[in-house]
Order: sequence, then C-alpha cells, then structure tokens
Amino acid sequence: MTGTDRTAFPENTSPPSPPRGTASATPTGPSEQVSGLAIGTPDSGPGVDVARLRASLPAIATDIGMGLLFFVVARFEGLRTAALVSAGTGIALVPLQWGIRRMTGKRIDLFGGMALFGMGMLALSAAYSWSVQSDLAIQLKGTVIGGAVAIAYAIDAIFHGRWLGRRLTMYLAYTDLDQRRLAIGMSGVGAALAALNTAFALGMSREVWLMYSAWGDTIASMVLAGTAVQLARRPVAAEGA
Repeated sequence: MTGTDRTAFPENTSPPSPPRGTASATPTGPSEQVSGLAIGTPDSGPGVDVARLRASLPAIATDIGMGLLFFVVARFEGLRTAALVSAGTGIALVPLQWGIRRMTGKRIDLFGGMALFGMGMLALSAAYSWSVQSDLAIQLKGTVIGGAVAIAYAIDAIFHGRWLGRRLTMYLAYTDLDQRRLAIGMSGVGAALAALNTAFALGMSREVWLMYSAWGDTIASMVLAGTAVQLARRPVAAEGA
C-alpha cells in the first residue's frame, strides 16, 4: 500500500476553502484541475474535494487486483513464486501506465500518484523475494516493507513532510491536510502494518496468514490510513470567528 517527486516541495500554502456554497477550481494532480466544484456544500463538506477521491479509484482497483493475484498464486504455486509474480506484475504496471497515458492523454495513476516511491518498494520487494528461500522469510516480507515505509515517512516528517507528505496530499480528497502530520501518521501506519504482519506470521498458521495477507492487510491498511488522514486535517475555524 500505496513516490516522491525529485524536487523538494515547499510547505502547503494552499488558500483556505471558499465560503460555503461557492465554486472553485481545485488542483487534483500535477497537471489536472477540476473547475466549478462546490467546496463546503452539504454533498461534500468543508475541505473535501470528491474529484480527488475519484482519481484514486484506479490505484484502489490495482491494490485489490494485486492482493487477489498473490492469494491465487500462493495457493497453487507457493509463497516464493507468488511474491516474485506480484513484484514482477507491479513493475510491469509502470510501462502499462505510461502507455495508457500516451494513448488516452489522461493521467491515470495506478500507484496513487506515488509512482517513484512505489517503484522503490517494488524493487525492495522483488529483491527480498528473490534472495530468500524459506516460507517464513517470505511471510515476513510484509514486516520488512512496512518497516521501510515507516522509516521513509519518519524521515520525511523530520523535514516537515516536504516530499512524501506533500505529494500524498495532492491525491487525497481533502484540501485541509497538514503534510507533516500526514507523514507522521503514515509512518505509524507502516509500523502498525509491520507489527500486524509479524504477529500473524509468527503466531498463526500459514493458511491464516495467507488470508490476512490477501484481504486483512488491505482492510487494515485502509482503516489505519484513513485514521492517519483524519488526524492530519487542520482544525476548521468556527464560523464568524
């Protein structure tokens, strides 16, 4: 679950959301804008840009598909093969995304706008899967990846979320996120997922861990990430203050 730009980003200085019921043009990515969207209406709520959430649907579908692929291959071919197939498939999605953009002219993000960071994690996943042999080591791959994510976001938080935190705010449905708090929260998400994977790998049977890895991990990721996002939102000033 799931890059950084190669340039440093300044602190988020986006202006506050317009008054209730007014229209605005809100950036949804590096080169996209959604104009005429009513921010703060009863349908969306203050600080919410639903268009950003819709733009994340391909990435969500990719995550679900990757989980299903891992589950099926692991059941029939073993964990090491499943890990290698999943990592290889993830890497293959990069030229696929490029081709879709070239042919359609649309910015479709299969990695949730975090392509460079996602590629780094895929490379780490592939290298780990290739280097280890035992099933237990493969089961602990989620622990290694989760720990790497936690460390990456923790370092980003030290620098006020100027890379990962800043980039991630561009692809979430909220316009009132504090990028440093978001980086801190996502570091906690990575650490929590690493701990959960370790507990299932060492304390449960292989079959139970496989079910958790294919489905439970996705659910836990969504719940934890959603909590981190909510905690990263800036307090809304009371009306008339």
